[in-house]
Amino acid sequence: MPDATELIKLIKKCALDAVEASKPTHFLYGTVTKVDPLQIDVDQKLKIGAAHLLLARNVTDYETEVSVDAVTEETLGLHTHDLNIQIEEALEPQHTHQAVAKAEQVDLKHSHRLKGRMKVTVHNRLKLGDKVILLQNKGGGKYLVVDRI
Repeated sequence: MPDATELIKLIKKCALDAVEASKPTHFLYGTVTKVDPLQIDVDQKLKIGAAHLLLARNVTDYETEVSVDAVTEETLGLHTHDLNIQIEEALEPQHTHQAVAKAEQVDLKHSHRLKGRMKVTVHNRLKLGDKVILLQNKGGGKYLVVDRI
């Protein structure tokens, strides 16, 4: 009867392999242990280096455009302004003189209106000690770092 037992084991193994193959990915949890080059440790045995990591935008520094419609808080500051002064002589109106002068610096309370689209950098790069969620590509040896936990 040993042949029947081996056949049953082989059938069970084939069934388990077929079920496992139908799952193209699975989740892992890891910790960033190095940032340059990037390394994420999943456990003591599995340390994933930068060559095997794909990073979602959530875990990188990136530029994006935002719409802004805001007024800055009122602050004190020193401003210097150029003054253009035009002087006309009363006797000879066809002649004018211009003088350019610097105004003295004056303490002013002021705010600024910001309105429109602007480019900003989102600083979201992974840092040492970050806990992350990874998706493993079955059979490919690549891991997608989806986000922080």
